[in-house]
Amino acid sequence: MRDWNVYAEGEHIGTVSEDTEELARCAALSKYGISAEEFEALEAAGLPVKGIPPDWDFHVTPA
Repeated sequence: MRDWNVYAEGEHIGTVSEDTEELARCAALSKYGISAEEFEALEAAGLPVKGIPPDWDFHVTPA
């Protein structure tokens, strides 16, 4: 198992542990994915978005 950093829209949002990059991307979506409604609520409240809303680019890199 390997640790991976997760970035969404260029901002580090956390880490996941998986064997491959493909599995790390799936784990990142499972752990940090948020709905469009959750994103809109955070944005409307002026709170930082620490997740991966629909249509946002994200990537993982080895930690």
